[in-house]
Amino acid sequence: MVEVVWDDAAGLRHGWLYKSDPVVPQLALSVGFLIKDSDDHIIIATDTDGDGSHNGRTQIPRGMIKTMKVLRKKTAKE
Repeated sequence: MVEVVWDDAAGLRHGWLYKSDPVVPQLALSVGFLIKDSDDHIIIATDTDGDGSHNGRTQIPRGMIKTMKVLRKKTAKE
């Protein structure tokens, strides 16, 4: 299980903005089971079972990840 802080490709506030209005990046915090870890992206899932099936997946491009922290490792009993 990992905690990932990443740059979200979010829609920003609609309408006109002044040049002086700050443009603030949108960060997301996601927690899930690490399903895939590749050079290009990671995939985390909110649900998993004993057979390795998973549900509620999120794919996060590697370049958008700010930090990733392991919260819990799989134990030998699992």
